[in-house]
Amino acid sequence: MDPLDLQPLIMISVAISQLGCTELFFVEPEVKVNGAYYRDVLLMQKMMPATRRMSGDFFVFQQDSAPADRAQDTGALLPRETA
Repeated sequence: MDPLDLQPLIMISVAISQLGCTELFFVEPEVKVNGAYYRDVLLMQKMMPATRRMSGDFFVFQQDSAPADRAQDTGALLPRETA
C-alpha cells in the first residue's frame, strides 16, 4: 500500500517573485476549488493583497492551466485588478 493513500491531500497556493514569496495559503481538504472560490477567496482575499504588499502595484500575474485559473470570469478579473 502506498503511504500517500493514507494521507489527506492538501492544496497550497503561493505567489513567488524575484522579490521573494508570500506566505503559504492552505485550502481545506473538503473545499472544491472552482472558479468562484479561486477568484473570491484565493485571488481577491489572499494572493492579490499579499502580492501587493510584497511588490506594490508592479507585478505580472501568471497562472498555470488549472480549470479554475482558466475560468472566463477569472480571465476577466485579472486584467481589471492588475491594470
